[in-house]
Amino acid sequence: MTAEAGSGRGTAIGDAEPKSDQPDIVAPRSGDRPLQSVPTHRRCDSCGQVLEDRPTGLIERWRWDEVAAAEIARARGQGLPIALIMIDLDRFKDVNDNYGHLAGDAILRGVADVIRRSTRTADLACRYGGSAGDEFLVLLPDVDLPDALGVAERIRADIRNMSVTAKVTRDLSATIEGQTASIGVATYCLRDLAELDLEDLMLDADVSLRAAKRHGRDRICVANVDVTGEQQDNQVRADRRLVSWSRFRRLRSV
Repeated sequence: MTAEAGSGRGTAIGDAEPKSDQPDIVAPRSGDRPLQSVPTHRRCDSCGQVLEDRPTGLIERWRWDEVAAAEIARARGQGLPIALIMIDLDRFKDVNDNYGHLAGDAILRGVADVIRRSTRTADLACRYGGSAGDEFLVLLPDVDLPDALGVAERIRADIRNMSVTAKVTRDLSATIEGQTASIGVATYCLRDLAELDLEDLMLDADVSLRAAKRHGRDRICVANVDVTGEQQDNQVRADRRLVSWSRFRRLRSV
């Protein structure tokens, strides 16, 4: 298939029209598939800002920063709790190295689908870390610690049970299973919100995430407390974590 230059009209055999010095532009052949236009990012009608992360369909990171900060301000004004879940895919580089980057993109889309199924429409989710990021942020307005941990556990379990089929060569597909994620959770109540902002919430969630990585991955931590696999009563667990969280916050502020 060729793209005709100039008027776009073909030239019949035997026409006397002089031959152009420019070579024909030949479309790359791949099963004779037609060329398709490259999709564009969804943008804000008023300001033109990108709203959507193309690989995952989640909120674009910098837009997320703005909306998340506004949600924290709203929580502060109304005296509501708020929670942040930070998710990091374990050994994600191995997926790209063993199966290719298109397979990695398929895993990212699968994780985004898990997050959408596990959260409400009012929750805010984005992919963190730029175009190569395999971390995700989920802000949960009006959610306290026990409920945030319930959401985090659903996400962790569904990522572990996820099955993704992706092309690894032009002729070969692979089904990838067993991907895991480490998760950090941070929550603020009204007393915390009086002095803390989005950056503080992200720092606290990141500390918890790093603890989950250190403690063996595929787990959830809140302020360095591993909460995966505990079988005690929910309220007792919540009380213990809140005490540990308060102690951690005092240590952090020294």
